[in-house]
Amino acid sequence: MSGQRIVSIDFWRGLALLTIFVDHIPGNPLERATYRNFGFSDAAEIFVFLAGTAAALAYMRGLGSDAPRTTIKVGLRAFTLYTSHLAVVIACGAVIAYAVLATGDSRFLANVGLDTLTAAPLHAMIGIATLGFQPGWMNILPLYVVLLLMAPVLLSLARKSPWLALGASATLYLATQLFGLHLPTYPAQGGWFFNPLAWQLLFTLGICLGSGMIRGLSMPRSRVLVGLAAGYAVLAAVWAHFGPYAPWDLRPVPPFLWDFDKTNLSLPRLLHVAAVVYLIAQLPVIETRLRLSAIAKPFIVLGRHSLPVFCVGTVLAITLQIVRATLGTTVLTDLLLLGAGALLQIGLAWALEWYGSASKSRERAVPAAAPLPLLSR
Repeated sequence: MSGQRIVSIDFWRGLALLTIFVDHIPGNPLERATYRNFGFSDAAEIFVFLAGTAAALAYMRGLGSDAPRTTIKVGLRAFTLYTSHLAVVIACGAVIAYAVLATGDSRFLANVGLDTLTAAPLHAMIGIATLGFQPGWMNILPLYVVLLLMAPVLLSLARKSPWLALGASATLYLATQLFGLHLPTYPAQGGWFFNPLAWQLLFTLGICLGSGMIRGLSMPRSRVLVGLAAGYAVLAAVWAHFGPYAPWDLRPVPPFLWDFDKTNLSLPRLLHVAAVVYLIAQLPVIETRLRLSAIAKPFIVLGRHSLPVFCVGTVLAITLQIVRATLGTTVLTDLLLLGAGALLQIGLAWALEWYGSASKSRERAVPAAAPLPLLSR
């Protein structure tokens, strides 16, 4: 593979970011048209899968030639995500605090779980710093932090053999489902909304895809697999629209085999995102078409700058939740607010793209400094 970015990853990641933004504003008119209404999984699964693929493309080669330096690089990226999460919590907390002060309605705090800050501020501060306290709609980045901390091990296994990585990951997934393994929350008792010990399997599937791309491999083309994936995707879409959420209880069969639990990434959700990814991978020449498409360009730029876009999108979503609750909206005003929020995120991505390209141009334009003369005897 060349060093050129794979725009299809950026495109789908950008589309997932906008989908998450829409889904984080409950009750808006576009919410029913997002990906989660057409199957068992949602944009979070797509985002985590692509995160695994991007991690493989970014770090796997380095783990072979310079493992210590690459491991530190991954750790620094995890730290960046950690500090970004703290910034998002502070910013969203400030927006909600202003709303409470302006309206006198403390329910805004309870709606996202920030009432713990007023009830037990010292415990809440410890929870925020240790990622044990995750307010509503602010729990994806902590998952990603843990997945990146696990990444050096998963990537090293995948370098030796993708099947070795999948075997180890699937073993941890099964142990998590069967024995109730989880990361604890604090100060409240419980587990994370996104359990990293289960979601790491989806992340590892993305790593294996990235590993195959590095090796120049492509997904196997099989009419049987296409038929099975398409059939499952259609079944999931029909179920999402017409089927009951939980029509029966199949215990003592383990629940992860038949329910739709998002926290522990139940098997129906995992199979659904795998089927969707496989079908998308069968589309002809999608990379070339996306690279030349003017319509796809905003999504590609969004995906290229996913972290700042996600952070700003989360703050915007919380802000729009408050605006809708306090002022009331119509379908038209909802669409205008959503459009403005999307344009702000696209504008941010374009600004970062311009800044990055300008910085690279300046670096190329500056001549290399002359070496200092060596001292001679």
